[in-house]
Amino acid sequence: MAGAFPHRMRDLVRLTGISAPTIHFYAQQGLLPAARKTAGNQARYADETVHRLHWIRAVQTELRLPLRAIRDVLEQHGQVPVEDIEARLALGHLLAEPDPVANADDVAAVAARLAPGDMRALTRLGLIGSEGVASTSDVRLLELVAATRAAGFTEAAGFSIENIAVYRDAVERLVADELARIVEPVLSRTDPETMRDLVRRGLPLADQLLSLLHRRAVQAELRRWLELELVDSESVTA
Repeated sequence: MAGAFPHRMRDLVRLTGISAPTIHFYAQQGLLPAARKTAGNQARYADETVHRLHWIRAVQTELRLPLRAIRDVLEQHGQVPVEDIEARLALGHLLAEPDPVANADDVAAVAARLAPGDMRALTRLGLIGSEGVASTSDVRLLELVAATRAAGFTEAAGFSIENIAVYRDAVERLVADELARIVEPVLSRTDPETMRDLVRRGLPLADQLLSLLHRRAVQAELRRWLELELVDSESVTA
């Protein structure tokens, strides 16, 4: 017990400069590793608790995060370096930039151009919320769906809204790979403000790159299909 949990409360106070009531409060909020009780019902703490207390104090001092936010960081990422949290916060502020609330008239106008059941299908796919259209980006999504319908991709032609799940799933896989292979390595090398600027400038470029690569891939695949059909036709003729 003494080896794995060498510290008493007075040791934590001495080593960290944090008062005992504050440490108890941190423990109640789920911010500290579990203590162990001795036979005399005295709490003993591991070295990890000392490190955690220093970390909490650094996060509070440098980033001014409330305890609830600190607990969220611990639950989602663990005791990551303060610089990493700062970079993630910079990205979070960027991604949290408000998406304006949709105008009711705009929603009604675009919804009228959709096929029956399209809204329900989009809700099932999670592309719009269960409470309906809420933001201008939702309206833009509906406009794209309506334009797809107008271009001939109807239920009668064999296109259902569920087909959009192909794009959703592919984008989700792409983003997970993108974050792991592109964003994460940059986080450790770039200060938060620069990182935020890079993301702001890079997102539109990434959208254009994806559009170009998608078009080229579709063209290449269609050519392959046509070549195969031509070969099959020549074989039948021969």
